[in-house]
Amino acid sequence: MFWRSTKTLYMAAVVIVVVMNTREVWSRAAMTFTPRSEIGYPAGLIPECPGVMKNASISPKMMPLLQIIVHRVTDKGTIRKPLQITNAAKVVAKDKNIDLKNRKTVFYAVGFMDSSVFLQTQAVANSYSKLGYNVFVSETFVFLTYIYPKSVRLTRIIGKKVGEFLANLTQKGLTAENLELVGLSLGSHVVSYAAKEFYARTGKKPSRITGLDPAGPCFRALPPEYRLNPSDAERVDVVHTNIDGFGMAERMGHIDFYVNGGEFQPSDVPYIPCLVICSHLRAVLYWWQALEHSKKFIGIRCESVQDARFANCYNNTDNNYLGLETNFQKTGIFYLPTSNEFPYFMGMDGLKPENEVYTSFIRRINDDDGFVV
Repeated sequence: MFWRSTKTLYMAAVVIVVVMNTREVWSRAAMTFTPRSEIGYPAGLIPECPGVMKNASISPKMMPLLQIIVHRVTDKGTIRKPLQITNAAKVVAKDKNIDLKNRKTVFYAVGFMDSSVFLQTQAVANSYSKLGYNVFVSETFVFLTYIYPKSVRLTRIIGKKVGEFLANLTQKGLTAENLELVGLSLGSHVVSYAAKEFYARTGKKPSRITGLDPAGPCFRALPPEYRLNPSDAERVDVVHTNIDGFGMAERMGHIDFYVNGGEFQPSDVPYIPCLVICSHLRAVLYWWQALEHSKKFIGIRCESVQDARFANCYNNTDNNYLGLETNFQKTGIFYLPTSNEFPYFMGMDGLKPENEVYTSFIRRINDDDGFVV
């Protein structure tokens, strides 16, 4: 009897150990998922667009619709002054409220089907104005609402005209050291082309370019010189929020922030997913709030984009800030955790792996031992 009971206990212990080890393996596998080689890697939406490198131009009749918006916040409210791009530099030079010599200047380029009048654009412009910048915003709605591949072709001529405008401002006191460019989606490539033209005309690069989820469709197969890349400015930082949809997965700057892994963003409403468009546009909201809340969005260094996708970066201690306090001495890939609730920043709490937004939420809703319906 004793032998049988001992054997029974031993077998039970083996079963328990096997089950526990199996659960541990399952748990580890769930946290370190790597696609099998036969699956390949995400190509993203429209990786190649036939004809996208063909020429595009803007007719003299349409050129007046390509505008620069002078954006300024005053005690009496926001002032927006639209200027035709062809004579914008001359008008700006006469504006007593614009100080090109002593203040920093930012140019913000809107994206596909985007406009200077939209709330998120004005929010970013307001933040820069409150920080003391001269603020210029592109108005390209008439042009960047053509079918997408043709809109892509137009970004080159639009960027060239913007670069010409900015180069003309250097004759009025603007310096490359005080010039920063920011672009959302297609606007990221517009400012890339603008920077290239600015360099061609002045021999100098803008101080900084920030790309907010630079558009991936039609750009993924293009060489770096035909899209945003680190050579466009002295400092280039990129915010990735939808890398396999409307954004781009590969590094494009000196510093690349992959927010919550860069693929999809958590929704403000936990049970409703933030899908492609929502995740793509979230980049501008993060940047707006990073301007408003200095040093609150903290990124963690990663060894690879794959590690950033799966938040496998918490073992690193090297951090960096999203926003105007970014340390460009710390180049590389950074995983940027956020909350799912506005204003999104997590501060130091984001550096704790147990607070990672996706897994922590799943743990909360799925922590019961038995699930009965």
